[in-house]
Amino acid sequence: MSPALSPLLFINIVLFLFFLHTVSSVPAYPVNGTCRDTCGTISVKFPFGTGSGCGHPDFARYIKCNSESLEFSTGTGIYSISSIDYTSNSIIVTDPFMSTCSSMQNSGSFSLDRASPFSITEDNIIVLLGCSGTSPVFDADEDLCATGSGSRVCRGLYSCKGVSGIGLQQNAPASSCCVYDSPTGLGSGYALDLPKLQCSSYTSIYGFGGNEGDPMKWKFGISLQYNDSYTSDACNDCENSGGSCGFTGLDESFACICRNGRNSTTNCFGIGYALSGTWGPKVQIKLNPAGNSLKCNSIKKDRIRCPVAVAVAVAVAVISSLVDDDTLYLKQRRYKIFGGMRELRLIFLGVLLVLATLQVASSHGDQPLSRIAIQKATFALNDLAYVKASPSILGSSGRNSEWVTVEFSSPTPSVDDWIGVFSPSNFSASTCSADNPRVYPPLLCSAPIKFQYANYSSPRYKSTGKGWLKLQLINQRSDFSFALFSGGLLNPKLVAVSNKVAFTNPNAPVYPRLAQGKLWNEMTVTWTSGYGINEAEPFVEWAPKGGDPMRSPAGTLTFDRSSMCGAPARTVGWRDPGYIHTSFLKELWPNAVYTYKLGHKLFNGTYIWSPEYNFRASPYPGQNSLQRVVIFGDMGKVCQNILIRSNLSTALIVEDIIVSGYVLCVSTLPYVSLFIDILQDEADGSNEYNNFQRGSLNTTKQLIQDLKNTDIVFHIGDICYANGYLSQWDQFTAQIEPIASTVPYMIASGNHERDWPGTGSFYGNMDSGGECGVLAETMFYVPAENRAKFWYSTDYGMFRFCIADTEHDWREGTEQYKFIEHCLASVDRQKQPWLIFLAHRVLGYSSGISYAVEGSFAEPMGRESLQKLWQKYKVDIAIYGHVHNYERICPVYQHICTNEEKHYYKGTLNGTIHVVAGGGGASLSEFTTLQTAWSLYKDYDYGFVKLTAFDHSNLLFEYKKSRDGKVYDSFRISRDYRDILACTVDSCPSTTLAS
Repeated sequence: MSPALSPLLFINIVLFLFFLHTVSSVPAYPVNGTCRDTCGTISVKFPFGTGSGCGHPDFARYIKCNSESLEFSTGTGIYSISSIDYTSNSIIVTDPFMSTCSSMQNSGSFSLDRASPFSITEDNIIVLLGCSGTSPVFDADEDLCATGSGSRVCRGLYSCKGVSGIGLQQNAPASSCCVYDSPTGLGSGYALDLPKLQCSSYTSIYGFGGNEGDPMKWKFGISLQYNDSYTSDACNDCENSGGSCGFTGLDESFACICRNGRNSTTNCFGIGYALSGTWGPKVQIKLNPAGNSLKCNSIKKDRIRCPVAVAVAVAVAVISSLVDDDTLYLKQRRYKIFGGMRELRLIFLGVLLVLATLQVASSHGDQPLSRIAIQKATFALNDLAYVKASPSILGSSGRNSEWVTVEFSSPTPSVDDWIGVFSPSNFSASTCSADNPRVYPPLLCSAPIKFQYANYSSPRYKSTGKGWLKLQLINQRSDFSFALFSGGLLNPKLVAVSNKVAFTNPNAPVYPRLAQGKLWNEMTVTWTSGYGINEAEPFVEWAPKGGDPMRSPAGTLTFDRSSMCGAPARTVGWRDPGYIHTSFLKELWPNAVYTYKLGHKLFNGTYIWSPEYNFRASPYPGQNSLQRVVIFGDMGKVCQNILIRSNLSTALIVEDIIVSGYVLCVSTLPYVSLFIDILQDEADGSNEYNNFQRGSLNTTKQLIQDLKNTDIVFHIGDICYANGYLSQWDQFTAQIEPIASTVPYMIASGNHERDWPGTGSFYGNMDSGGECGVLAETMFYVPAENRAKFWYSTDYGMFRFCIADTEHDWREGTEQYKFIEHCLASVDRQKQPWLIFLAHRVLGYSSGISYAVEGSFAEPMGRESLQKLWQKYKVDIAIYGHVHNYERICPVYQHICTNEEKHYYKGTLNGTIHVVAGGGGASLSEFTTLQTAWSLYKDYDYGFVKLTAFDHSNLLFEYKKSRDGKVYDSFRISRDYRDILACTVDSCPSTTLAS
């Protein structure tokens, strides 16, 4: 052993043993113990599987059985599978937002991941509906629409009564319809992007039912072909022995799943298990240490599997510094962890395990705008280039959201060119102080509020030098300009700047947010404007519906750059927040409907008004009436990236790698950054990636659609994931305006609002991007004694809500612990029987994989500190966010279920029901494969929960998915007041034998 190698070997041995301990706690067999051959009424055969570890790993992330429903997942959503034809190797999936003859509606986008083993069948027809006249599908040069038979299909669809759902008359001209040619032959990687194509809806037809003239008999659904070349001799042997083909371990090696729940590397005639074996497709990784270049090639497809192959690739880079060969080839092969390991293999496995673990432990990522190195921008203005934006005046009809068409041209076009939207328009006026007094400050110090690549709507931009985009703007208190950059995101060069675009009144009052006041009969209204107290007097004019109006003054807050705690909020992410006003509407009648509008009286006597809104006042505490509450966490404006970052000394350039359908980028900085981007697009497709799951927008849409059946909303942390890019707060408040202007929108503090080192947050990370709580505390009102300490209580009829701030210390003896106990202890359970505890981070129970790896299954010390309070004061339900999935726990105390019922609880619960509802919209979090005894229901999908109190004795809990608003999990509680008073473990009141 060389002396130079010893320290590195020692470090890797430690890392290897630590992570081996972690991995060894995870069972190697599928979640359900055995793999099933049916899901509901559908037969499930190889290469498909019913759950984790079943079937072929290349199909496992796309096909799952969830509550007897077989589901197909892509970047744009999760869809039901209605049938599988194993003879033709095809499946039929249904999109609930897709139009049919009987029901047409605005649709979301649909895509196939580039790395998936699926493609659209040749006989399947995609039809675009309600397209604008400027849609690129009608470009004669592109020839994207089928004619002839395609026209007959369009006329047939437009003869359906359902066309009224997309704003068309029955038998309307078929000029806005297109039978889309693009799916044919494109295979994996196909994306149907409706915002980009400027179409309202789409439908998919896989058969005409023998009657092409009657669209009511057509077969609507998406027919997908799958690759059938995955069968191996090992799988055949397994199935012949009565087993099911599956996979296991970090390397996703072959496993034969036997009916007794045990695994075999061969077949079920001889049961055994070893961490070895491999599947057919191999990945070859070639490293050239001198050039720091890494290329990956798959024998079957141009991709590598995540996370193991990525970890392998980076591990090879590290090893390359220890060997003398100019070029090192490594192939994923069959291997055993124990026996015959040498120094190099041990180092390799140590790095591999570290990186593989990093992938599962990472659930939050960088804000998309952070990828733009605007501080490195240089000027390369070209007189032959131009950017034109129209219309230049927005909001003439009183709207605070408008579409703008941007046309641009460059004499030297490149695929890396991009368009940035800046506000204020004179973005070069923003300055940052230099980090070093001897270094000049950057030329530009203002990040765009959104961006898109120049070839997004113009595929031939690189050859023609001309392109266009259609972007949506909201009123954000300033004008806008559009800039064309070359050099990509990392080395931007300013080529051309557009004319200015502005709303007629950029200072107008916008985006009202209702919230409960400190008293039950008080409602607060918070909004944003460009009017300071030296320009106008803010107020709310309000009245009982049909009654005489009255006015309530509003207080005004703002902050400057010095209030931010660090970058990017203090540097490139800074944008003037305008003025935030809050008015208090007092002495409201319970359940009465009120109208209101926002007003500013200018000092010249002129009045500026918002549109008129309405709300229903809160019920009196204890009032016996129907009360409906919606709760979720981690919605955001966009789905966040999953970020893997590892500090390695070797810089790599990875070319053309697609990991399980996601984009994989590796930085050329002096560390390796692996970004697996799962980015939610804007409504206009900006911020580069626009064909992935619309989690937050689906949640918002469902809440708006069911708003008449909602009384109050709780968004329990990780509000908009601005992460220091302040412009995103305006865009989020615009997104939720239909909800927050109508019902109280109560928030809790999350790590992405508060955490920053050295600022008093309980966690010392940098998740807030330098905001350190200022934005959340100012943009939204909560009835806390001190909004810098974001814990509070609020009453809503028969409910008492105690909202904790997990970003401040909650442990016994702290100020927050005393608040929590007082909130729980002070409620009159005879009048308010439903006691609910809310917090962002999971303080109770979660099967999320990051918590499982820690071994705590929750925030360390959370449950230990608070469970005696939950038990003593008989908290009914505790709901959390932070982990981006849904999970319901049994009534539990000290890890033990206190009630065997699962769906209908009668009488005393004897414990608290814990729920994770963090699937509001941010990228989903995986579950551990460990079977936790207290977990009743898990769902890896986007959704929210709803509580309905019918009276003092009956409560309904529902979990609804964001994609369709349907209920997928529920339970009821029925009890009397005496059941609340009843003695349970550690909650028995003192008694005496005296009479």
